[in-house]
Amino acid sequence: MSEPIHHSVVTLKENRFPLFSLVLVILAFCLTGYMAYLNYEITKVAGAQLIRAQQLQESAQSKILDQYAHFLYQRAEAERFERSFEVRQKHYADFMGALSDAWNSVGRKSRQDLDQALHQLAKSYYGLEPFMDSGSRLSMQKRITIFHNLAKQLIGYEQNKQGIIMADKTTMDRMIREFQEFLYPMLFEPGREEGKSSESGQAER
Repeated sequence: MSEPIHHSVVTLKENRFPLFSLVLVILAFCLTGYMAYLNYEITKVAGAQLIRAQQLQESAQSKILDQYAHFLYQRAEAERFERSFEVRQKHYADFMGALSDAWNSVGRKSRQDLDQALHQLAKSYYGLEPFMDSGSRLSMQKRITIFHNLAKQLIGYEQNKQGIIMADKTTMDRMIREFQEFLYPMLFEPGREEGKSSESGQAER
């Protein structure tokens, strides 16, 4: 006869240790994953803060460099203005003097003196030209042409045209004042913004 088969029965008490070990392993994996996630988040935040700090530092450095460059530019402009002041002053005085001489020549009806005054006016203008922008040069050239033509016209009038002569002399006086008001701020006010001195409109009588 065959021997009876005995089935071994594993009780919960005997299986408790392997189950507990499995739970511990699972918890260890979960804890490791959570720690890795925390480490990733901390690294990401720290990296973002570091990048932000670098950007702020670069922005501050750029601002300081811009301010320093602006300071150097202003100092260079001031030095350039001081070096050229005497030249500006000389040509400005010559120009305004030539305007006055032209006016007096018209009053004396002296063509020779007028020609000399207008020649001096042109020479002194060329001395002032390097200190003007393109708009100012164009405006000055138009003004000088009008003044030149008016002076030539006045000196050719006959004595019986007193009304016309007085009206045109008034125009010459006004033009001389306009030359002064136009040139002086442009040449002797270093804080004046570039381009403000230019006038695009043609001067009218």
